[in-house]
Amino acid sequence: MNETGGIMKFLRVALVAGLVVCGLASEKRASQDRIESNVPLQQAGQGGEGQDSTSPKEGRIEAQPQDFTARCHAVGVVVCQGFDSPLINIAARWPAAGLYPGGDNMIHGKFDREEKASGEGSLRFEILGHTGQNAAGFWRQPFGRNFGPGATFYVQFRERFSAEMLKNDWGDTTWKQVIFHNEGATCGEVELTTAQYYHAGFPIMYTECGGRGLATNNGSPPSKLEQGDYNCWYGKTNAKDCFLYPANQWVTFYYEISIGPWGKPESSVNAWAALDGKPLRQWIKMQNFVLKNDHPGHDYDCLTLLTYMTNKDAGRNLPTAYAWYDELIVSTKPIAPPAPAAAP
Repeated sequence: MNETGGIMKFLRVALVAGLVVCGLASEKRASQDRIESNVPLQQAGQGGEGQDSTSPKEGRIEAQPQDFTARCHAVGVVVCQGFDSPLINIAARWPAAGLYPGGDNMIHGKFDREEKASGEGSLRFEILGHTGQNAAGFWRQPFGRNFGPGATFYVQFRERFSAEMLKNDWGDTTWKQVIFHNEGATCGEVELTTAQYYHAGFPIMYTECGGRGLATNNGSPPSKLEQGDYNCWYGKTNAKDCFLYPANQWVTFYYEISIGPWGKPESSVNAWAALDGKPLRQWIKMQNFVLKNDHPGHDYDCLTLLTYMTNKDAGRNLPTAYAWYDELIVSTKPIAPPAPAAAP
């Protein structure tokens, strides 16, 4: 397969993945209670808040690390979820924040007191053997407001992958991590998805339900799948030039999305990653980027955390794999990096 064919195949896989997840997310689910964020938040304004005299186009990082509580109470925070209570185990009622079931209509996310980046616990997704594409379900998190043209929003969370998550032979599929989207439409023009690139062991981003990757040269080789502090060229994956997922370590993922006029090359998408106690390094740096919206006014207002794998073969008896999430924050202002975890 030539390089262009490889990229297009991945985008076709991503397209199918988005369509299926969209259908799942659009179904209303019954549950016992609404799950609320566990830290009180300050109210944020509407419109272009989050932009100031410093342009966000090149990406900004607050340099001084802070603990989770301090980051949650910072100006501009609209979502703060520490996954610190067993109440997160309760299935959510659509369209509330919380856990939604897998393809078997069972909840496979749970509160985990043992593995955590901070606080009392974290959210753990379990991917069992002999399971299909929606093996573990998902966590849906509305923002409580809309981000459209002229606005900038920031997202930060911690994630941890078991060795099986990275080593299992999942077949002709790959897993997603997070989708920024509008309401139930996880597959659409208003979509920014982070997913593992095939079985290559590193993250990439795409938009428009897999229609366009966030890669240089419009995705045509030679093309960088990761940019910024990395030079991860398509077909030349290595540990020096690409950010590779580590096993059994907490990783901070941090995003800055600056939205210009729809359909014009005036938006920017920046993303960073870091191991615990290490500085954030940029792996997505897309300036003058085109973001589209076929339904203006229905803009970015939600995210989904998930391990969804399109066309996952339920016939494979793979070892159980896990992915953990912790310290989810959404803000209209830059978010400080996490303080290093205290020694046990």
